[in-house]
Amino acid sequence: MFKKVRSLVAIFVSVFAFAACHSPKEKALDNIKKMEAADSIFSPKAIEDLKSAYLDFANKYPDDELSPEFLFKSAQRCNAIAQHQQAIKIFQTVIDKYPKSKRCEEALFLQGYIYENNLHDLAKAKLAYTDFIQKYPTSELADDAKSAIKNLGKTPEEILESFTHKNDSVN
Repeated sequence: MFKKVRSLVAIFVSVFAFAACHSPKEKALDNIKKMEAADSIFSPKAIEDLKSAYLDFANKYPDDELSPEFLFKSAQRCNAIAQHQQAIKIFQTVIDKYPKSKRCEEALFLQGYIYENNLHDLAKAKLAYTDFIQKYPTSELADDAKSAIKNLGKTPEEILESFTHKNDSVN
């Protein structure tokens, strides 16, 4: 009986010691991983909670290599739950604080996209797309930005009609 109690105590101490060794940063990352695994596009609360976890991590650990990625993901979730202005601000943080991040290019393009499609601010959309083209002229998204500028304010029917006329003139 005494051996069982001693074994249980040893196991408890080991588990407690292991748990105590996890830093707050590791705990935050573990929490994010769990939330990502359970993330659902059908649950605004899950999206909001994960968005907040990403922001908290980036604010607490701004020098961590994951921070620009987490900010980017947070902005995506803001956009998904119609927090468009906040998404634009967070994308701008990625651009300003992490200019060498691989996410800067996408962040700038998505600002234009949000201005155009969600906020219907065509002037700001054009500025964002123009800035994008200037900064990333060889990007895979450069043609998309040029096309977006060309079609700003047009209805889908007008865009389709312009393609139809373009094809008619080629034939």
